[in-house]
Amino acid sequence: MNSDNSKWNNAKNTIGTKEDLFFFKEDDWLLNTEVIFNIHEEKGRWTVYLVFASIHNRFKLIRKKINSFHSEARARLCAELYQRGARKDPRGTLKVDLHDFNICYN
Repeated sequence: MNSDNSKWNNAKNTIGTKEDLFFFKEDDWLLNTEVIFNIHEEKGRWTVYLVFASIHNRFKLIRKKINSFHSEARARLCAELYQRGARKDPRGTLKVDLHDFNICYN
């Protein structure tokens, strides 16, 4: 392939700055999140996901795949344990209102 036709031809190969990687350090919002677990059946196994949802900004969330299990009961038990371990608020008082998203199911 000819490098003259490459879409990266105009990109400059320069050294980045510390500010370019700031989003990696910007994790303070995780201290004020509600941890929610989701369980989905995928290819005959039950997969556990943890969702970290900010209580201050409803559109700031992270969804991470944790593990998959052979039964739904085992997945639910492990999901509750993962949730309890990942939660920064041990009493579970931080809550996110799902109605904030204004989802219309029509």
